[in-house]
Amino acid sequence: MIEIKDVSLSYGIHTVLENFSAQVSRGTITAIIGGNGAGKSTLVSAIAGTFKPNKGSITIDGKDVGALSVQELASLRSVAQQSHSYWMAYTVAQILALGHENIVQSRFDEVAQEFGLAGVLQQSITTLSGGQLQRVEIARAFMRDVPIVLLDEPFASQDLTSQEKLTAIFQEERQKGRTILLVAHRERSNLEWCNQIIDLGQ
Repeated sequence: MIEIKDVSLSYGIHTVLENFSAQVSRGTITAIIGGNGAGKSTLVSAIAGTFKPNKGSITIDGKDVGALSVQELASLRSVAQQSHSYWMAYTVAQILALGHENIVQSRFDEVAQEFGLAGVLQQSITTLSGGQLQRVEIARAFMRDVPIVLLDEPFASQDLTSQEKLTAIFQEERQKGRTILLVAHRERSNLEWCNQIIDLGQ
């Protein structure tokens, strides 16, 4: 479903990934691991179509990501960044609804409950903890019915209980046919529930 072929990624003269290739099958969970600066988040951005490779290609179902419009990309994948700063006092419900105006109420309620946000929907987004903010971003990524979900460090600000809950949710979404790629700072032994591990090294 996702094919990464001979991709090189750079910031100016600094190359973070060179001649990298990988494939990700539909309906699987892939963890991207590696040291700081190995290019994990940059690779996720390239797959999302928001970072242009210096060379090589990334395709989804044979379509070059770099040639797709914003609307076409939005229909294929959703992305949850590691962190997001909010300075305006929107409620959690308002943030979850942004860009999801066509989502039926039952789906909205289901996602809010699933990610432990039902009790804070009317609370200002600026009052949430780091872990809650992160779950808001992840919940937004899963709200729409898109085939691919890209998650940058979804476990970073979560306690052990929340990590276990998120892991269970990801596996349930895989059973529904979703393809999930996530960046993780974890040992391989803690990622046995993933179908594939991409190790970018140090």
